Amino acid sequence: MLEGLNEQQRNAVLTEGHVLLTACPGSGKTRVLAFKVAYELPKIVDSKKMIVALTFTNRAADEIKKRLVRMDINPSKLWAGTIHSFCLEWILRPYASYLDELKNGFVVADEYKSEELLSILKEEYGLEYWVRITTRRLTDGSFAEPELKYHQLLTEYDDILNENKLIDFDLMLYNAYKLLDILPKIGQTLNNLFHLICVDEYQDTQELQYAILSKIVGVPKSKTLLFLVGDKDQAIYGSLGGVAKTAEEIKVMFGGIEIVEKELSGNYRSTQRVIDYYRNYQTATIDIESLCEHARDNGVITFNKSVHKDDLAEHVAQIIQENIDAGIPEREICVLAPQWWLVIPMGRKLKALLPSVNFDAIGLSPLLKNKENIWFKISRLFLVLPSPKMYLIRSRWAIELVDELDGLNIQILQNVENKPKGFLKVINSISSEENDGLKYLEDCFRILFQKLEVELDTYPTLRLHWEYFFESSRKRLENPEFDYAKDINSFRRLFSHNSGVVVNTCHGIKGEEFHTVIAFGLLHGYIPNWNEDDAENASRKLLYVICSRAKKNLHLISEAGRTTKGRRPYLVTGYLKRTEYQYDIRGG
Repeated sequence: MLEGLNEQQRNAVLTEGHVLLTACPGSGKTRVLAFKVAYELPKIVDSKKMIVALTFTNRAADEIKKRLVRMDINPSKLWAGTIHSFCLEWILRPYASYLDELKNGFVVADEYKSEELLSILKEEYGLEYWVRITTRRLTDGSFAEPELKYHQLLTEYDDILNENKLIDFDLMLYNAYKLLDILPKIGQTLNNLFHLICVDEYQDTQELQYAILSKIVGVPKSKTLLFLVGDKDQAIYGSLGGVAKTAEEIKVMFGGIEIVEKELSGNYRSTQRVIDYYRNYQTATIDIESLCEHARDNGVITFNKSVHKDDLAEHVAQIIQENIDAGIPEREICVLAPQWWLVIPMGRKLKALLPSVNFDAIGLSPLLKNKENIWFKISRLFLVLPSPKMYLIRSRWAIELVDELDGLNIQILQNVENKPKGFLKVINSISSEENDGLKYLEDCFRILFQKLEVELDTYPTLRLHWEYFFESSRKRLENPEFDYAKDINSFRRLFSHNSGVVVNTCHGIKGEEFHTVIAFGLLHGYIPNWNEDDAENASRKLLYVICSRAKKNLHLISEAGRTTKGRRPYLVTGYLKRTEYQYDIRGG
């Protein structure tokens, strides 16, 4: 099973007990994590135990599952996803009845809704829109926001959430911790269930997230193993509370567990030239040697600070087309920007400029940030049409949905033996004549529940999810800044290609790698954000992450023509501006 791993990688997989694995970019940490899961799964095949892999993105979770399937290993005993999804599925939904705040139902307020509420409150309090106020909680439930003058605003924010039965991502974490704290039996139950918890990108784990894990792993007579993987130089969530704890700090917090430190060195991803370039943004002066087959290839590294923002999409489209013409697969090309409001319009323009090119652009969907909403999960089954290629994925979605409906005490297809298969059959039989994307989904949803003989208004939580799904999706669609397409075919296209050119944020592709990386928006104020506490360090680390995604080609763009509300021009971000390097000239 471990063939193809080097000595360090094999040693990390075979090490027993709790492990803290530090790894430089391209050293194979995702590979090791997948092999660790694959190595441990046979040990629990005849038990009810599970393995958990916590990742920072759903893309990363899907990648681990794909690797297991490629190894011909059944991933059914692996749960992989984000810490928020983990809290929702394993703690909040099963034990919501034990908390007054949750027992009458709740809906997850996505990032868009949270930002909208905070923007309204900032305006009422006379604050500029760019003032950063954190909604994170401490373990005692108090606000983590250091500025006491913002606490009244946060109290009002909390009141609005409570009135509307909403919980944001930070309340998800706090309520999960609170349940584990007041009911230790939950932690003990989960400890008995989980054989191993893997944490990818551990350096960006928040204090409250460590506390949640400690309530599970650190119980008396613990049976759950911990496998942490990360790189301190890639800690880009510091402003969001990410903390790269030492092995000793983890030991103390997790009840005195013994944790073995391991390391991966050597880069199997990038050319030596790319490595030497991104070492300009390294905080630790560690030599990194390229060990990949193309280590000595020259590749292309460019930096453009003259292209105007109005010509940017055409410029990026040209680079994409040049790479495709050179035989680079679409899935090996990635377009990045620091923030979603930059990414979404770029994605729309690239699709128009390159109609024959596939894009992995689910992130551009107006529905994306509702991914914890049950109607988002149902919408995927209507937007991703049946095909042999998608059969396993759609089947997995159907299983998850049937389980979730069951958790809401919604009984469906009671006389059908294989409910997920029956559920898919009903979904596949439904269509609508509506052309508008949201109207199409609304029509299909109503037909679905008529066929399932379920009355929506009988289930308040289901109705809450419905109202929030459509309200927030409509607001996003109507936002002129994003310029979303509204027809059903455009909705489908955003869900149909998971192997095209990737268009995403810098944070959204952590842990991934591409032959060619094209990054734009590299401007002071975007990288770093104006109100970063440690702006220089944040800028440096984000540039390090961006550049270390590239295998051979790296195109950095600090476009001209962007201005602040006060009409001041945005300038090249500091660290990039100060880096002296002999960049290539495209076409030269």
